[in-house]
Amino acid sequence: MRATFKDPQIQADFERDGFVVIPFLDADEVADLRDVYFNQLGVAPGDPGRACISTFHTYDDEYKEAVDDNVRRVFTPHLDELFDDHRYLPANYLTKWPGGMSGFGIHQDLTLVDETKARSCEVWCALEETNELNGQLWCAPGSQDWVPTMRGIHSFPTAFQDVEKRVIDRHAVPVPLKAGEAIVFNHAVIHFSYPNRTDTPRLVAIMDLIPNDAQHIHVFGDGEGNVDAYEIDESFWVENNPFTLQDPPPVVQKIGPVDFEPVFLTDELLDELVAEGRAVDHAPERHGALNPGRAWCHRCGTTEGMEGTPGRWSGNVTLLCDDCKVREAELASV
Repeated sequence: MRATFKDPQIQADFERDGFVVIPFLDADEVADLRDVYFNQLGVAPGDPGRACISTFHTYDDEYKEAVDDNVRRVFTPHLDELFDDHRYLPANYLTKWPGGMSGFGIHQDLTLVDETKARSCEVWCALEETNELNGQLWCAPGSQDWVPTMRGIHSFPTAFQDVEKRVIDRHAVPVPLKAGEAIVFNHAVIHFSYPNRTDTPRLVAIMDLIPNDAQHIHVFGDGEGNVDAYEIDESFWVENNPFTLQDPPPVVQKIGPVDFEPVFLTDELLDELVAEGRAVDHAPERHGALNPGRAWCHRCGTTEGMEGTPGRWSGNVTLLCDDCKVREAELASV
């Protein structure tokens, strides 16, 4: 499998842990991207300012294009120095608003490539210090290789569902960042963040990368264990909204069915991974409420009015509470 980074030591650390922390932007570049979000573009249309939400979740395509143009302008020179022949996908801002609804539950990011042949990754750049108070990222080292996974928006199993609390409490580590630092992580790494307990929003800028020779895909499941892969291009997340992407858009090209049998983490398997040195283990600790095993609304963050624990074949990436479902229909129709 081709390297992600040009630097062999960074590559070795990335392959071992599934993530690395690197110096990325200088103070002027951080100020530039903060100004774009807070003063030039403003908060994404439709963002209620309550949860932890990406600018990909707005229905304003021009806004998303402007975000990408500005983040890409600042990121590209640094990406070119660090990465080995990769394609840079559309960028977004991620805002963690103050308050108890801004925790982002344990998850893995979407499958973007055939992970038996290639790796994809995310550059998650802090535009201010991220720490325990404002909801720093937590990652489970090595989890990208614990079990094979397939990750789409709807109707996919979470490999860690039966051991969610244990992974959060014992097998994840905090990744605090200084402003301008970035964590680069494999999309298969298990990660989460606690609520922002400060009075100001926590802002990061994000760009996903795939190897230039890899096919860019999105996978859809039918809820019965059947999975189809579709080839997509860079416009996919600009022209589509994760909240309403229930079925493949007519413009995407179906590649075909994917032979995938989910594997679920168990206490016994985690014990084996720890014994083999493929998972960290520490005394149980928690730093806030993530509502393990409970569904949360991805737009406003509430767990009130939500259905019970999602089944194995019901993803928790784009669930909405009843109030936000009504609002979402109004936003989508504009």
